[in-house]
Amino acid sequence: MFVDILGVILGLVFILKGADVMVEGSSSLARKFRISEAVIGLTVVAFGTSLPEFVVSFFSAIRGSGDMSAGNILGSNIFNSLVILGASAFIAPVLVNKRALIVDIPLSLVAAVTFCLLCFDMWLWGASDNVLSRWDALIFLICFAAFMYYNFWLARHKKEEMKVEAVDEATAWILAKIVAGIVLLVWGGNILIDSASSIAMEFGVSEAIIGLTILAGGTSAPELATSVMAAYKGKMDMAVGNVVGSNVFNVFFVLGACAMIRPMEITDIKLLDVIMFVGGPLLLWTFALLFRRINRLMGAIMVLAYLTYLTLLVRTAIA
Repeated sequence: MFVDILGVILGLVFILKGADVMVEGSSSLARKFRISEAVIGLTVVAFGTSLPEFVVSFFSAIRGSGDMSAGNILGSNIFNSLVILGASAFIAPVLVNKRALIVDIPLSLVAAVTFCLLCFDMWLWGASDNVLSRWDALIFLICFAAFMYYNFWLARHKKEEMKVEAVDEATAWILAKIVAGIVLLVWGGNILIDSASSIAMEFGVSEAIIGLTILAGGTSAPELATSVMAAYKGKMDMAVGNVVGSNVFNVFFVLGACAMIRPMEITDIKLLDVIMFVGGPLLLWTFALLFRRINRLMGAIMVLAYLTYLTLLVRTAIA
């Protein structure tokens, strides 16, 4: 058991470090070719903060652990919506701009609802099982392509001049960092999935529970660090955008790519998980519509909602 716990910790460390190194190298390479900061933020940074979820879900999916893969994404999005923005609001009130209010937050809610409509065939349509098929994956990826196209269109039509920082690093060194990041990601992903699966078997809990708790919290560390630091520096748009962008990225790209490679059978995701998955962005949007900000009281409500959910999840697992 100690070895498995150590494996989870080491796997997460390798994944987070690998994502950091790969994002740094990719950003440098983009700047090397004079690609704007706006485009880098919409692509490299967005993908980078979702890399841990992608790696964990990818390796879970190809090994046939659909519950762990889906649980990781659902748990990460619940954590993002409630804990990350709630924690950010403790540092400073998080202001919600017009675009986030009208486009980004509703889109994260649409992503959650789309997942439910496509995944839970037994509950909604009376099917024999819940499966994310390749056709479902294609719908996710089309939605993701539309989301990216909109962001690129928005970046191109901004009136202010987009700045590009010069990079003095050698191209070979930049490429070496990208390769090193990929190696760490793959290595850490394998270690993490093996160790998490062993823990699930040891305690007799489902892989979905492991995905919703340990893996979700661990893989959301980049989003947590990014949003809390953004709130500390007063960059509220980044704090909100990082969370809702990651939620959209996780559903449409990560689950879409994983289910396209191998259809995912979902058996142990419960109604409570779905309620929190949809309820997180819905609560965020409600606060944003009513107050245009997330203050400390609202942040406390969001964090308390997550802790309540986590308590119920753990009690159910050990009952």
